[in-house]
Amino acid sequence: MNAIWIDLPADAMNVAAAFRLVLGRPAGGATLRLAAADFCRVWVDGRLAAHGPARTAHGYARVEEVPLPPRTGDSSGEAALPVAEGGDLKAEGRLHENDALVVFVEVLSAHVPCFDGVEQDAFFAAEVVAPDGRVLAGTDDFEAWLDGTLVRRVRRFSYQRGFVESRRIAAAPEAFRRGGPAPEGWARAATVPRPLPRLLPRRAPRPVLDFLDAGAPVARGAFSADASVAAPMGREVTLVGTQGFKGYPPAEWEDDPAADAARLASHAENAGFAEYSLYDLRRTRTGFFSLRVRAEAPEGATVLLLFDELRAPDGARFPVDPFRNACSNVAKWRLGPGVHDLLSFHPNSARFVAVAVLEGRAAVERLGVVPYENPDAARVPLPPTGDAALDAIVDAARATFAQNAVDLLTDCPSRERAGWLCDAFFTGRAEALFTGRNDVERAFLENYALAPSLASLPGGMLPMCYPAEHAAGTYIPNWALWWLLELDAYRARTGDEETVAASRPKIGPLLAWFDRYAGPEGLLEDLPGWVFVEWSACNDPDHVRGVNFPTNFLWAAALEAAARLLGRPDLAARGASVRAAAARLAWDGEWFDDNALRGGDGALRRAGHPTETGQYYAFYFGAADPAARPALWERLCAEFGPSRDAARTWPGIPPSNAIVGAYLRLELLLRDGRAEQCLRECRGFFAPMARLTGTLWENLSPEASLDHGFASSAAWLIRRACDATAG
Repeated sequence: MNAIWIDLPADAMNVAAAFRLVLGRPAGGATLRLAAADFCRVWVDGRLAAHGPARTAHGYARVEEVPLPPRTGDSSGEAALPVAEGGDLKAEGRLHENDALVVFVEVLSAHVPCFDGVEQDAFFAAEVVAPDGRVLAGTDDFEAWLDGTLVRRVRRFSYQRGFVESRRIAAAPEAFRRGGPAPEGWARAATVPRPLPRLLPRRAPRPVLDFLDAGAPVARGAFSADASVAAPMGREVTLVGTQGFKGYPPAEWEDDPAADAARLASHAENAGFAEYSLYDLRRTRTGFFSLRVRAEAPEGATVLLLFDELRAPDGARFPVDPFRNACSNVAKWRLGPGVHDLLSFHPNSARFVAVAVLEGRAAVERLGVVPYENPDAARVPLPPTGDAALDAIVDAARATFAQNAVDLLTDCPSRERAGWLCDAFFTGRAEALFTGRNDVERAFLENYALAPSLASLPGGMLPMCYPAEHAAGTYIPNWALWWLLELDAYRARTGDEETVAASRPKIGPLLAWFDRYAGPEGLLEDLPGWVFVEWSACNDPDHVRGVNFPTNFLWAAALEAAARLLGRPDLAARGASVRAAAARLAWDGEWFDDNALRGGDGALRRAGHPTETGQYYAFYFGAADPAARPALWERLCAEFGPSRDAARTWPGIPPSNAIVGAYLRLELLLRDGRAEQCLRECRGFFAPMARLTGTLWENLSPEASLDHGFASSAAWLIRRACDATAG
């Protein structure tokens, strides 16, 4: 394959293009092989066939393979067929429906630093291959079009992702996708050659893109717009132009759908106001919003979509708060008169969706979502637990996994869509449980193996999430240690020595980086970067400075994992030494402290910061065990956990949060044979999440992401606890 792009500056931001091919329908079918940047979707004969590509490392591209249907009778041939400017071969009768195959590929290049992909120059490369290997058409056989319906100069969707979607669509493009003339807003474009990255297979299974109808609205209401209310201006706006963070500043915006959303205020009675419709997808879904809108002549209509995983609380300005998760969960279309089948380009997450007609008149005839999920999430059936609440949690875990394992193991499918270390350690367990294999985890780890040394990171350090761009140079050293644990666990699960071998060259430089911060006791001290233990008080600055003991317990386990991966017993001995030293220095006679500081005399002294999560790190990584610390262990089992009222019970010990303390606790209960207690706590911890969104969350309370990949490992815990109680 060769690569091209439309003739625009290579660093242009938020550019959309399309590439169309009319092909004589092959008798035996064929396969479209496609690579593109940043994101693409494929239509075959007007039907949505694929969205991608699967993301990967700098300098590489994963190839999407889309099967093309065969002809069912005689045909004029298999070659690429030219389409005259503005022509429609089928409408003109020059080709029978069975003869012509139309492939239409939309490509959108964000070209900004994101957490959901690498920043790269746009390109398009494709070929159509017959079953016998013959290339029936190549990149240069496609027509190139500039998509002027996309409003380019808009705000970013979030700090971690690209741009919000705003479009001006004069006429529906369905006929254009099937080989017909281009509607207003599309222009033929010259192309220029582009470098073709090194090509890799997708590895992850391709999603099945079927429409899921939301049904009738669950509520209708009236709204007005208050121009005095402003949309939030978060760091996705304020940082533009600083620290290498790219985007369009507000002065350059051509439109701001977020401002439209912020102005909306609902009213109990119509009183002459415009109306909105509220839809409930019944649980959080991730995919592409699909709606059919009939815009009335002569002026057409402007339609605004607002969405979130929660319905806004009573008394809120509007039933949906699109800014709750530090995103601008909005999409906007200005439509000419007629019927429009709209499909949002980027995948997003929501349970509740509101549609408001801001200008003109329009009727929403249908609304739903095209799910963008791992199709193998239901591959392995799991026996019912016999407990309705636990079964609902397992179902929610499966849904959470499916939405966070499309091409990477991601943290959330909404705000970030990023492949984070540590999170993936837990999600990999869920993938093995639900699919019986670890195809997506293999792709995730392969991306890390292929990642170059990034200028934004110190030598030897791994990105905290990848493929991604870290414009501010932020990294989490702890997450690189979790990478070693995951790689070790992945090999034990799969026996995949190829991926481990590709990863080994990164282990030595990573260990060497940590060695620079080992103090005289062998413990890591004053680590740079974002030292992250958990979303709780144990991550406060005064808890992580100096010698952080949870980090050193993790470091000991990572050294032992590296020993197994490299075949180096000396690293295992060093890990044992680190663990023993950290355990001795952290123990105050009653608790394991979070950190120690070095005094003027060179001695380390505990800072007096014990936390609940700090205890779990000690037990989880072998610095303590129930037999050696029975009083502490019994206290943790009986008086701690998610149901503790921390204001009354041990108020001096800050409680754990979901990532990772609660999960360490549940697994520790399993290790100690307390399966019934593990199941009981799972019910209390996860059941409210499953009831509210049908997915599992990042935090104990409904804030931030309510669909977080690592939480799918709750099913792994429940299945093991059920097996233990049955045994």
